[in-house]
Amino acid sequence: MTVTTTHGFCQLVLAGLGSAGDLDVGATLLEDPDDLLEEVVADLYLRRAEWDHARPPFGFAAARAAAAAAVANPDALLVPDPAEGYLLSRLAHGARKGLAERLQDANLLTYDHVLTRLAATLGDPARGAAACARLQQRYQVVLVDEFQDTDPVQWEVLRRAFGTGDTTLVLIGDPKQAIYAFRGADVHAYLAAHRQARRFTLGANWRADQPLLDAIDALLSPLQLGHPAIRFRPVEAPAAHCRAGLLDAPVSVPLRVRLVPDRHAELPRTPASTVRPSP
Repeated sequence: MTVTTTHGFCQLVLAGLGSAGDLDVGATLLEDPDDLLEEVVADLYLRRAEWDHARPPFGFAAARAAAAAAVANPDALLVPDPAEGYLLSRLAHGARKGLAERLQDANLLTYDHVLTRLAATLGDPARGAAACARLQQRYQVVLVDEFQDTDPVQWEVLRRAFGTGDTTLVLIGDPKQAIYAFRGADVHAYLAAHRQARRFTLGANWRADQPLLDAIDALLSPLQLGHPAIRFRPVEAPAAHCRAGLLDAPVSVPLRVRLVPDRHAELPRTPASTVRPSP
């Protein structure tokens, strides 16, 4: 049994595919390419200043932010911002290309490259079918936990490799618990898998007592969280939790909701300017 992260799995597969893969011998995984990207951006920024004999119409921080966004979204089309002109988009495009060249020269791979290279290998007209067949022969069952935090490239790898039916692919996830949008997780990847999968739902909640579940049902059902396929589902507690388990609780009800209008300026606030809950 192989237990690994998605990125670790992709690196393992690329190395194991041999000539069918797209991994240079001795390639090293670079966990954080930020320092290398900053060097690339600094070179481009200074070069632009030398060519024009003047500073670009944007600061280095803006250049670095644009380059980071371009690298984090390698398939995104870079369109010039009318307010910044074409120079910023050219710099971002140059940073994307320059980082790829430096990584290749040093035989380094980032987590994103591991994913995109495997996705390209599995989708390649010449090599893809053979690579997918080798994976399906090796893995009879694939179980993916926390699938709601999958990004589109990860789902593309899973779909191509194991979504044909020859391998049992089990996806475990709850989109209401998705927390990794900042890492590229995309709920649309979850919804794409949701549309073509046989779905099973757990009907028992072993973490809460029935009175609390009843109160939450009354508060949230039949709420939809941004999409009809992502809706609140009532669940039942097991027989051992049919009654409230709190002893000597200060209140007799399992759930209280307090509405605090924002107009109360004297109330403490969070950094997001919402009212801070009381201890």
